[in-house]
Amino acid sequence: MQLQVAGRIDQAEPLYRRILEAQPRHAAANHCLGMLHVQLKRPATAVPYLLAALEESPQIPDYWLGYLEALLLAGRTDEAAEALALGRQHGLAGAGVEDFAARLQRAPQTPGAAHAASPAARTDSSAASPSSLPPAVGPRGAPAPGNPSRAERRRENRSAAQQEGAMLNLLKQTRFAEALAAARTLTQRFPDRGLGWKVLGALLWEEGAREESLAAMQTSARLLPQDAEAHRNLGATLINMERFEDAERCLRRSLELDPDFAAPHESLGNAYQLQGRYAEAEASVRNAIALKSDDAVSGRSLVYSSLLFMLSHNPELDADTLFAEHCRVGALIEAPRRALWPAHGNDRDPQRRLKVGLVSADLFNHAVASFIEPVLANLCAYAGLELHAYYNNTVNDAVNQRLRGFFQHWHPIVGLSDARLAQEILQDGIDILFDLSGHTTLNRLHAFARKPAPIQISWIGYPGTTGLRAMDYYLADRHFLPPGQFDRHFTEKLVYLPTGAPFQPYESAPPVGPLPALERGHITFGSFNRIGKINPATIDLWSRLLVALPQTKMILGGLPPDSRHEALIERFARAGVARERLTLHPRSGMAEYLALHHQVDICLDTVPYSGGTTTYHAFWMGVPTLTVAGTTPASRQGAAIVGQIGLDEFIATSPADFVAKGIHWSGNLAALAQVRASLRMKWQQSRTRDPTAVAAALEHALRRMWRRWCAGLPPESFEIDAMQTSNPAAACA
Repeated sequence: MQLQVAGRIDQAEPLYRRILEAQPRHAAANHCLGMLHVQLKRPATAVPYLLAALEESPQIPDYWLGYLEALLLAGRTDEAAEALALGRQHGLAGAGVEDFAARLQRAPQTPGAAHAASPAARTDSSAASPSSLPPAVGPRGAPAPGNPSRAERRRENRSAAQQEGAMLNLLKQTRFAEALAAARTLTQRFPDRGLGWKVLGALLWEEGAREESLAAMQTSARLLPQDAEAHRNLGATLINMERFEDAERCLRRSLELDPDFAAPHESLGNAYQLQGRYAEAEASVRNAIALKSDDAVSGRSLVYSSLLFMLSHNPELDADTLFAEHCRVGALIEAPRRALWPAHGNDRDPQRRLKVGLVSADLFNHAVASFIEPVLANLCAYAGLELHAYYNNTVNDAVNQRLRGFFQHWHPIVGLSDARLAQEILQDGIDILFDLSGHTTLNRLHAFARKPAPIQISWIGYPGTTGLRAMDYYLADRHFLPPGQFDRHFTEKLVYLPTGAPFQPYESAPPVGPLPALERGHITFGSFNRIGKINPATIDLWSRLLVALPQTKMILGGLPPDSRHEALIERFARAGVARERLTLHPRSGMAEYLALHHQVDICLDTVPYSGGTTTYHAFWMGVPTLTVAGTTPASRQGAAIVGQIGLDEFIATSPADFVAKGIHWSGNLAALAQVRASLRMKWQQSRTRDPTAVAAALEHALRRMWRRWCAGLPPESFEIDAMQTSNPAAACA
């Protein structure tokens, strides 16, 4: 607020947005950000923020006045009059209110905007749209003073329609920056037409402006009450912000408007899966698949990717069934394209410089980037490799800027069709192509199914097979996929590196603290996994341990800020764990999240989709994770990480063994304290966590794959021993 008052708006605005990312309904931050937009002469953009502040704290007169002022400046006088009347009913009074009422009376009236954004009707989907309201006329049919004539309204509508058409054309041409500017202009010139808000919301989300995007989508859903897509877009956005109850209402409304619309079913499936409601998630996604048209193969199989990701979280599925599902989807994707695979003309010189491409939507501040960045920082120094990035996202942050420096060529591919992307990769002469997504969001497996490169590899992004015969290799390590045990669950050949990709710890992490149990006299377990992993099977497993150790407590962190906390407590209570033994923490900033580990003695892993990034963070804070080594790839991530550090005594083979190991460590606090004190240094000194060693092993593996292809030999499984590798002379700047 001090920055804003001082006129340093460019510094104030991002701070307000950071507050709203953590607390979307923060009244003061919404009000101040709204008034900031008023300062910038963007009153239409200000309205959703000021309304949010008012709805949260209607007792504050300044919030009413700010909202009223924005409506008036935006020319939405009917809405302002309605809001003023509503404010007076709430006790709004005073000289400032009377001054505003006088100004409002002198202002030109704007028919057709009633009910558009008043606090009472903000979510009323039955409110009339502007085009459905009759034009206001004065005596004898003459235009009312200050109101446009019918001809003027027709001209205005034509102008708006032309601008909307131009905006949509920019979208089709993937000229997103220009489309965003056009959408902003539309919302400012024609704030009561929903299409501009709809496009603005989608593009702002891609830009990372989450709160402004949400406000725009809320406005579009209100202005387009019969538009199923607008409600679906809003619902999908609310899912990404973990506001699941609000999201479900929007998606249900979308399906009321269009029962045959597949996208809301898919989004509902995603929402259910993130809450651990697997049966409902699977049913919703299968509904989406059934509604996809037969000729939309790409659309149907992308929904299948969502289904596979969900099934990987389902504790009821065994490894064979899960693999069969992946093969079915792989066949669906590949069948129409396998006969059209190109005859690659790449020069079969086994010693030449190789063109290596990486396809990903996660080359920004994302978990995948935290694994790949240390490797790229070393891999780019190899003279025998020319690195190409194919970036399937629009997020451009500090991490993204760093990653760009590791590639000789950076190719933005958002908006490219799969056929066009495959053609560009083929024309670039890529020799070895990496998929870093698997069956996760924004994957480009349809391009890989066209076999644009002679050698194709899946790595890091997904714990399991792609199901594609076009994918030649999958990179793993012995701890993740023990040799001989998982070959039949991959269409790819398994290549074993000395370790998986090294994790990059948070630079400003606090120091490791003492074992809290030594002071408290009891063990405190913890989990920081996303709530979608905390399914009934996980709660049952944890509760068995907590019941066996009645003096222990548990901290659950990283939870979304909604009302499901009580439901989570009730699920533990039904399993015999009283609520006073649980402490719940909402998602927080990185420093606060890591500091919570000072209160935790042992982290407990989830089943069957075990932890990854959270396990690494816990290790860095000196907290070991107790995990179960399962039978599916997704259930072995925790065991792989724990095994790499040499903590096999924290890897259980069954639920009973999990409980037994938890009991053992609760009675050996001195040994546990030693583990805590040495864990960070042990990790730092481990060669398996050395990114130069990983890069060297990876380069060695790529060269071996390439020699086989040059010799006309098919892919084979093999292992790279750490002693076989060598490092380049220097790393990249």
